[in-house]
Amino acid sequence: MPVLAAVFFSLLTGCEKKNPYGLSEKDPVTITIWHYYNGVQKEEFDRLVQQFNENEGREKGIIVKAFNKGNIDELSALVNESIEKKIGSEPLPDVFSAYVDKVYEVDQMGLAADLSNYLTSDEISEYVDAYMEEGRFDSTGAIKVFPIAKSTEILTVNKTDWDKFAAATGETEEALSTWEGITRVAESYYKWTDSLTEAPDDGKAFFGRDAFANYMIIGSFQLGHEIFKVKDGKTVLDFHKPTIRKLWDNFYVPYVNGYFGSYGKFRSDDVKTGQLAAFVGATSGIAYFPNSVTLEDGTNYTIESKLYPLPNFQGTVPCAVQQGAGMMVFKSEEKREYAATLFLKWFTAVEQNMEFAVGSGYLPVKKAAGNQELLTPFLTEAGERSAVSQNLLIGLETANQYRLYTSKPFKGGDRARGVLNSSMALKAKEDYSQISTLMSQGAKRENAVANYVTEENFDNWYQDTLRQLETVMGE
Repeated sequence: MPVLAAVFFSLLTGCEKKNPYGLSEKDPVTITIWHYYNGVQKEEFDRLVQQFNENEGREKGIIVKAFNKGNIDELSALVNESIEKKIGSEPLPDVFSAYVDKVYEVDQMGLAADLSNYLTSDEISEYVDAYMEEGRFDSTGAIKVFPIAKSTEILTVNKTDWDKFAAATGETEEALSTWEGITRVAESYYKWTDSLTEAPDDGKAFFGRDAFANYMIIGSFQLGHEIFKVKDGKTVLDFHKPTIRKLWDNFYVPYVNGYFGSYGKFRSDDVKTGQLAAFVGATSGIAYFPNSVTLEDGTNYTIESKLYPLPNFQGTVPCAVQQGAGMMVFKSEEKREYAATLFLKWFTAVEQNMEFAVGSGYLPVKKAAGNQELLTPFLTEAGERSAVSQNLLIGLETANQYRLYTSKPFKGGDRARGVLNSSMALKAKEDYSQISTLMSQGAKRENAVANYVTEENFDNWYQDTLRQLETVMGE
């Protein structure tokens, strides 16, 4: 009898070890996920969720139900309503897509699960270190954000128009590796396009960028000054004036001269209308890069694109933003937290994560994804010279060779980033509009611009922006 009891006990403990939280195929647990993916990204995510449910999930006793809740801001607002239990709000999901600032806010309410309880140290080490560390934003080592797909930034160029420009002027693509080079080339492009018509000062802008705060934060960091620096548990503002002046000289100045521009909602829209020839945007937006240009007069022509790594300031260590929402699991019973983590681990296994990356434009999150042997079949499927393949290769190269950076979360972080996102970009746009008005009244461009590219104008803008940042961070 004791022997039978021992055997029975060993069977029980063996089952518990394999499934310590009581998951069962006969009595599955349903996990709800709210996300912001749309278009091809949603299609890929839904396809993989279905694949999980029909195989791994069915065997483990987990059913995943995923719901799109609009864009990231709309999703965040719905989560807030559910937390506050507002009338008409839905019950909180088990998991939702979130940037670290949002997770920090939710964690301050004690609602974010610590996923380190369900991950071994070996499993954690499989992920790109910077991606996993982003979710460890306090001193406890707890993991509050699970990385599932990331993105960084990339320079995309209308190669068709670039080739014409380069042939006419002798410019080379080496200039596209630095911000100083982009600024110089943009002036050259404006003057070349101006020379193609008899009308004076009707040159075209060359370059624009999305997510302007990234330029400010990464540029300043690369030049030795971390704008939002966490020191002794507190966030300290380092808005270093000479550094910010360099950022101004390589964005505001070329913008008001007409060398840079922004017209539609996104810079890819501006390339499609022929108003720009190049832009910096997220790797996750590659699906939106146009394959043709339609000019204002209705002229349409096919274009080829070429992708390049994010430019850097001359003489600095290459740096790039690390972005892309992760997944936060809400605190609940351990069985549900464990089930949610099992799905996230499955989703980020190299094969599944590579499929999502190729289909969505995001980057896989495990170190092994950069292995050429593993990459080859996915690149072959996507077409080795396609924009998708270029995007994936350059994105992985950036993840491995650049210093990836994201600001640590802090109270008011979203609003402080908002200041950086709009302050210089909006001023450049407004001042360019005023310069255009002066030119329409007969002023020459250089005379109209001269009133704006002054030390006084920069200083006034700098002091105003500094005050805005200090106000947000002082609240």
